[in-house]
Amino acid sequence: MADPVVVLRNVWKTYREGQSIITILRNVSAIIYRKEIVGVHGPSGAGKTTLLKLIAGLDRPDRGEVIVDGYNLNMLDDLGLSLIRNTVVAYIPQDYGLIPEFTVWENIELPLLIAGIDRNEREKKIYEVLEYMGLTAKIKAYPRKLSGGEKQRVAIARALVTTPTVLLADEPTANLDWENAVRVAELLHKVRDDFGTTVILVTHDPRLLEYVDRSMNLIDGILKDKEGMPYAKLH
Repeated sequence: MADPVVVLRNVWKTYREGQSIITILRNVSAIIYRKEIVGVHGPSGAGKTTLLKLIAGLDRPDRGEVIVDGYNLNMLDDLGLSLIRNTVVAYIPQDYGLIPEFTVWENIELPLLIAGIDRNEREKKIYEVLEYMGLTAKIKAYPRKLSGGEKQRVAIARALVTTPTVLLADEPTANLDWENAVRVAELLHKVRDDFGTTVILVTHDPRLLEYVDRSMNLIDGILKDKEGMPYAKLH
């Protein structure tokens, strides 16, 4: 039986812009299952990044529920959401989110430091993920010395080091040529297969949807299936 890991139930999100209220997400409902790779496609400004931030616990919905691996994020305070981000969900922003003053090693180590993992365990985890990602030769390199593809691999390594249940990737191939974009897509498949991770990626490139298990379209804040029908309610 399929195992739901992310449940969105009638989610709304708005922002105030001057005197106006801008609706970003409109009554969004969906179920995403364990070990699934889901692509969310849509134009710029459709609400894709907002959707990921809600699942990551980086923002809160105005209405509706966001449930991740059994945790109702609406019920958690800021400390609880922080714990979720460091154990259950990993979020990779479009700009990779690497700290330029930190080496590859230090960037990957950061979430383990935040989690209070002791030094020996940190080193073990970091070496394992560096080897897995083929980055052992880049331990002392700074982000400015890395190619776009290498930066993306470091960002994925940092996300994986805490073995999250859900990996969220915001436009993971936007800054890459197509050859490197395919490599990243294939790497996300390997991560899913090897770790049992659920992967949710957003993209404006429809070619990337060839590499996902299921695709959804987000247009004007409304989430639709591949046939263009809105996810008006959970089935």
